[in-house]
Amino acid sequence: MKKVLVSLLALMGIHQHLSAQQKQDLAVAAAQTAPSAVVSSSARIAGLPLSDWAVVAAIGFAVLQAAYLIWKWRRDYLREEERKSQGRPVPVTDMAKLEADE
Repeated sequence: MKKVLVSLLALMGIHQHLSAQQKQDLAVAAAQTAPSAVVSSSARIAGLPLSDWAVVAAIGFAVLQAAYLIWKWRRDYLREEERKSQGRPVPVTDMAKLEADE
């Protein structure tokens, strides 16, 4: 195994040890490649084509975005209610006031 690795490094032009920058570059490249490798291998295992997995991932992403917006809107509403109960002023944004005019 070591001979294979040494010959592979020699093909890349590295004849001694890897520098810290080269190690970091390899780690970043491996981290960026890992998700696609996992998805493509799991697609083969599950028996679904990759195009079907892309549709499933897109639907899942849309659901996550919707859940995040619902959580954010609920959090903002609760903060506004807390401000009102404490008698603090409602913040004014560059768009408009955050409460309905009464």
